[in-house]
Amino acid sequence: MSRLLLIFDEPAPLIAAARHLREGGVRGMDAHVPYRIPELDDALDLPASPVRLVMLLAAVAVGGATWILQWATAVRLYPFNSGGRPDNSWPIFTFAVFEMGVLAAAFAGLVAMFVCCGLPRLHHPFFASARTERASDDRFYLSLPVGTDTPDRRALSGLPGLRELLEVEQ
Repeated sequence: MSRLLLIFDEPAPLIAAARHLREGGVRGMDAHVPYRIPELDDALDLPASPVRLVMLLAAVAVGGATWILQWATAVRLYPFNSGGRPDNSWPIFTFAVFEMGVLAAAFAGLVAMFVCCGLPRLHHPFFASARTERASDDRFYLSLPVGTDTPDRRALSGLPGLRELLEVEQ
């Protein structure tokens, strides 16, 4: 499978081309740019990241498990009357629940980010060509999958602001 790389000098033509191609039915586009461009997320119609949901679920699950563990040990397994407190003293339990929830959310967020980004990936086909070295400096690349919904190269070469059209193998 191969991908087409459309190379631009400025971000505005890249965003316009991404919107035009998305409206034309092209799916699976990606962009390689030297800095974040907020308008590009909308132009590419990227799906929402599941990282926040994973972090929330991990925090709630581990926090709940921590609460249950503390309750089971303090109330059922080893009740100990300390200073006339009730066995189920929830204010004492909240500190560990909060700390374990934050720790679980941070760890789950890191793992989810790695999974969503496809890491650890030692090689990406985008970097197989020497022409893509300037993606982190001053060039803007739009990557299109070659398929049935990809416009032909003659139509793509007419996009305003297009510097070069390149094909890379995956």
